Amino acid sequence: MTGAVTISDLRDLGVIHWHIPPVGDYPAKAVPWEPKDGIQDKQLAAIRESRGYNYADIITCSEECLPDYHNKLKAFFEEHIHSDEEVRYILKGSGYFDVRDLKDRWIRIRLSAGDLIVLPEGIYHRFTMDTKNFTHAMRLFKGVPVWTPINRPADTHLSRERYLQRFQPLEEELSLRSTIVSCLRGFFAQGWCLGSSGAMACRVTSKASGVVNAPVLVTPSGVPKEQLQEEDLFLLAAGSGELLKLPTKSAPKAARLTVSRAAKVSDSAAVFQAVFERRSRHIRAGWSDVTAICHIHSVPAIVAAENKEVLGGDPVLRIRDSEMIKGLGVSGDGVLVVPIIDNKALATEPDLVPDLIRALQRIMELMSLAALQSNSVAEWSREEVVEAPRKRLRRGPAVVLLDVEGTTTPISFVKARGGANVGARAAVWERRSNFRDCGVGELGLSAEEKLFPYAATAVDSWIQTANLADVAKEFEKQCKEDFCPAKCGRQNEEVLRLTKEWIAKDRKVPALKDLQGKLWKAGYEKGELKGEMFEDQSGQMGSEDTPEAMAAWVAAGKRVAIFSSGSREAQRLIYQYSDKGDLTSYLSAYFDPKSAQASKQEAKAYEEIALSMGINPSEGLFCTDVLGEAQAARKAGWQAVLLKRPGNAPLPESHGFREATSLLDV
Repeated sequence: MTGAVTISDLRDLGVIHWHIPPVGDYPAKAVPWEPKDGIQDKQLAAIRESRGYNYADIITCSEECLPDYHNKLKAFFEEHIHSDEEVRYILKGSGYFDVRDLKDRWIRIRLSAGDLIVLPEGIYHRFTMDTKNFTHAMRLFKGVPVWTPINRPADTHLSRERYLQRFQPLEEELSLRSTIVSCLRGFFAQGWCLGSSGAMACRVTSKASGVVNAPVLVTPSGVPKEQLQEEDLFLLAAGSGELLKLPTKSAPKAARLTVSRAAKVSDSAAVFQAVFERRSRHIRAGWSDVTAICHIHSVPAIVAAENKEVLGGDPVLRIRDSEMIKGLGVSGDGVLVVPIIDNKALATEPDLVPDLIRALQRIMELMSLAALQSNSVAEWSREEVVEAPRKRLRRGPAVVLLDVEGTTTPISFVKARGGANVGARAAVWERRSNFRDCGVGELGLSAEEKLFPYAATAVDSWIQTANLADVAKEFEKQCKEDFCPAKCGRQNEEVLRLTKEWIAKDRKVPALKDLQGKLWKAGYEKGELKGEMFEDQSGQMGSEDTPEAMAAWVAAGKRVAIFSSGSREAQRLIYQYSDKGDLTSYLSAYFDPKSAQASKQEAKAYEEIALSMGINPSEGLFCTDVLGEAQAARKAGWQAVLLKRPGNAPLPESHGFREATSLLDV
C-alpha cells in the first residue's frame, strides 16, 4: 500500500497500538514470565488487566540469543495467521510487522522501543528484522500460549473467517444497520417499542456465506428506540453468539475491541439465537427461511391474542383479509396463522425459549409469525400459509414512491431566494441527471444555493465548541491526497479555512461532505433549517399538499416511501424537521442509489425497491418531476406520474405520462 497510513487506518483492521517507554530491566533471553508479579509499569499493567493477558515471556531476536536464528527469521517472514491475538511489546531494538489490509495490500509497521502492538486473530501478517538485527520484546498471551502459525492460504480457517466477519465492511451489514434503526424508530412511533422495550436481530447474509453461517446484528439493552443509532448495534457470531463487533458509540474508536461497561446485548438475544438455530434446520438450496426477528410490546397484539382459536389442539390467531401480510411472506388474500405462547408471569426472555421452540416444532410447516401473548416476537419467513383464498378488490397501488426535490419539496428549498450563489456550479437539471455527483453526505437536493451557504456560515460558530480531532484528521488526509499539505497553525483555523475554500470550489470530497452533514443536522435540530413542503396551489386556505397526500395514502392502507439521490439519513431529516411538522410517521422506507443498487434513471433501481417492499412492480406508483426517472420506473413495470410544480423545469410534449400539479391529484 503506497502513501501514509494512520493509526485510525490500522484500528479499522483491528490492529491496536500503544507507546509506553520501558521502565526497569527484563531478562535478556527467552524465558517464561509471570506478568502479574513482574510488570514494572502501571500503564502496561492496566492494559494487561483490561485485556486479560495472564501469561508472558521475553524473547530476544538476534544471532547470539535465538537458536537457529536464520531459519526462524525465514519462518517469521512467511505470511500467516494465528488462532489468537499476537501481542508484542518492544523493550529494546526494532523491527517490522507487515499486515494485509482488506484489499490484500501490505502495510509495513515499524516498531521500536516502547511500541506495544496487538494483531487480531486471523489477520494475515509477517515479521522481519531491520539492519540492526536485534529485537528484545515481551510477548503476552491469554491463557496457554499458542505458537503454531497457520501459513497462507488459510482463507477457510475459522480464525480467518471470524476476522473477516469482524472487520470486513460488508455492504449488507451497513444497509441492515440502517434498516434496523429505521424499523425500530417506526415501531416507537406506533407505540410498539416505548422506552427501551423491544429488540431486533437480523442476519447479515451474503451469497458467499449464505444464511446459516451468517453473523447476526442485535440491538442493545437499555437504549430507547427513538434514540437508537446504527453504531449502537452488536454483531454476534452465528450459533455461538460470540461478540464480533461491539457498539462504537459508547466508546472511542480506539477501544472498539473493548466491551464498554454500559454496553449490553438485548436479553432477547437468547430467543433470537434459538429461533435462528431451529429454523436453520429447514433449508432450501442452502438458504434458511428466517433472516430477521423482532420483539415488540404491542397492546393491539395482546388484545388480538385474546381472540385465539384452536388448531390441532394448539392456540393460534388467524389473520385474514389483510393486504399487509404480504410483507410477512403470505399472499394478501391468504391467511396468516400465528401460534400463541403464554408469557409466564415474571418470566425473562431466555425462560420463554423452550415454549417457543416447541411451538416452532409443532407447526413448522404452517407458521410464518410467532407472537407472545404479552410480548410479541415476529419472525419473517418465506413460507406461504394459504387457507380458503379470498380475492379482494385492490384499489390503486400498494406502494407510493416519492421523489424529493420538485415533487414533495420546492426547488426553492435549496435555492437562496435572494439569488445568492457559492462558487461556479452546474445547472440544476444537469446535476439531477447524474446521481454519482451526489455524495452520501448530501441531501439529494442538487441545487445547493441554500444549504451550502448555510454550512459556510454555520461552521464559524460550530467550530468553536466542537471536538475537531476526527474532522481535522479527515481534512489532513484529504490534503495529502491532494498533494497539498495543510498549512501549519491552529487546528480550528485550518479546518475553517479549508471548509470555506472547498465549499466555494464546490468540491465533493468525503471530508467536506461529512462535515456539512454534521452542520446541516445541527441546523435542523436548532430550527435554523426546515424541510419545506409543497402547499396546494388551488388557493384553498390551509390546504397542505404533501402532508395531506401522505396522510390520505396511509389512511387508505398504502405504504409511502422516498427515493432520492441523497443519503437515507438526510432524507429522514427533511421530513422529520419539515415546516409542516414531523412527517416521518407516514413513511415506511427511504431509498438512495446505494441501497437501490442503481441510479434513479436505471430500471434496476425500481426492480430492487419493489423486491424490498415485497410487491410486484405493477403495484407501485412513482411520483417524480424528471422524465428520465419516470421512464426508468415504467421500464421496470411501475406506474409513474410526472409532477408540474412551480420552479420545476418544463417537460417535453407528448412524453406519454400522466401529469399532476399536486400530490392530492395523484
